[in-house]
Amino acid sequence: MTLNQTILEVMRHIRNYFTHDRNDKPHLRKDGVFDIEGGNIALDGDFAIGDWIAISESRRHNGIYRLDKVPPLESPLEPYTVPHFRLANGMDDTNPLDGVESLTGAINLLMPQAGFIPLCVEINSYMNNSENFPSAKTGENVIGFYSWTKATGADGKPLTVFQVFADRLEPFRRMFTAFEI
Repeated sequence: MTLNQTILEVMRHIRNYFTHDRNDKPHLRKDGVFDIEGGNIALDGDFAIGDWIAISESRRHNGIYRLDKVPPLESPLEPYTVPHFRLANGMDDTNPLDGVESLTGAINLLMPQAGFIPLCVEINSYMNNSENFPSAKTGENVIGFYSWTKATGADGKPLTVFQVFADRLEPFRRMFTAFEI
């Protein structure tokens, strides 16, 4: 699972897409048709490198992405009159917009609170470790050797990833979803 997919799953679970500030004022949203050249999306100056965005209302490209700088050698149109960004697809180097000419939908600026993305990186690492998923393990050091048992809840069933990280996810949780991807 890519980091982007993990972030989306965590956001769904906590019902918080970070599209509104603490006063419930919405962040930036752009609707329309967005030009894509060489896998790079054209967005106006309201967006910056490193911003997290959600693409919604698109037939094929809904999801969470981080805006990366377009490498200069990839861009035959330097300098752009409108800033172009490359969408980062998690921790790998793939671009979900390669081969796409335009995107119709909505782009929402996401502003996750400090600590949320590093927590998602940790959850992603946990989820991609086959020894951990779908349940946690607790270790016991017995004379230099580790003996593992799966962590279980009060009912004796293995814990899910969201149960393992529940205490750390709680500060980010919302009662109601203001936005859905």
